Amino acid sequence: MSESVVYSNDFDGNDFSNLTSSNVIEFNNTGVLGSFNNEGFKLSLNSLPDHNYIVVSFDLYIHDSWDGNTNELSPPGEDHDAWIMEFDPEEKRKISEQVYFETTFSNGECQPARCLDQSYPNVFPFVRNPRTNSTGINLPGLCSLVNNPSGTSLYRVSKIYRHERSLLTISFYDKLLQTNSPDPKCDESWSLDNLTVTVQTIE
Repeated sequence: MSESVVYSNDFDGNDFSNLTSSNVIEFNNTGVLGSFNNEGFKLSLNSLPDHNYIVVSFDLYIHDSWDGNTNELSPPGEDHDAWIMEFDPEEKRKISEQVYFETTFSNGECQPARCLDQSYPNVFPFVRNPRTNSTGINLPGLCSLVNNPSGTSLYRVSKIYRHERSLLTISFYDKLLQTNSPDPKCDESWSLDNLTVTVQTIE
């Protein structure tokens, strides 16, 4: 196997080339891209070396009151706080060749009578306990839960996908639902750090 890092950004500098967002905030003593609510960003790369797999790795911060798989105030079919990573979203390709990773996160606490489940690290609608696979829950919230010492969850995400084209676009975005909040972005949002893209050739 051979591999090569084709993109790496910790967002502590001013390099926003290849990105559609330059919005950086300070969180957890470092610069992070975000925060986002019902929005996101794209990373576009070209002239990639020959490869047959792509590895995407990053730190994902889930801020404040994410409800996971269930949002009781939303209509059926739109009742979850979705977070999405999508490869080449504007390319018309076969369904079998598309990469569309949709999952959910929950910062809620499980109570005997009620538990706001999440899907991560699986795709929605898989059922997991809140904060499954989180690598850090001792971080304060960003806004609505800023005084909560565990209001943000950190996930270290790494995904590998089949890919052979010389061009690559990755979209990171969400479909958050806060119909009862006067300030949806303060209610829940996300940010991203330490984004790395590696190409691999596996024989």
